[in-house]
Amino acid sequence: MMKFDDKHFLAEQIKKYRKKAGLTQAELAEKIDLSVQHISRIESGYYIPSLKTFFMLVSVLNIDLRLFGFDMQSTNNQRINKLINRITTATDAELIFYENIINAVDKSLSQVKKELL
Repeated sequence: MMKFDDKHFLAEQIKKYRKKAGLTQAELAEKIDLSVQHISRIESGYYIPSLKTFFMLVSVLNIDLRLFGFDMQSTNNQRINKLINRITTATDAELIFYENIINAVDKSLSQVKKELL
């Protein structure tokens, strides 16, 4: 069950892990380049963070993504780890670019498979 979109659950977990890390809202805000007010609104359940902000929070606070329903398998494959890191730290524009590339490759592979049949 995906809990990324449950703003109250998300708020509780971000606040819990921030405190567990011994960080103030101001310190956390500085680490991920957000305002203290924005962190406060996330922790109060008023805001749901963007996906990029969510991944930055999870990374800084060392939260296991499975807590939010993401089934991430750990891997020893450095290429996969590198790609996962690129995606989780990408800007929205970069994510759109990556998605377009993957869609183009998928389309090309489908064409090749059809030609082989």
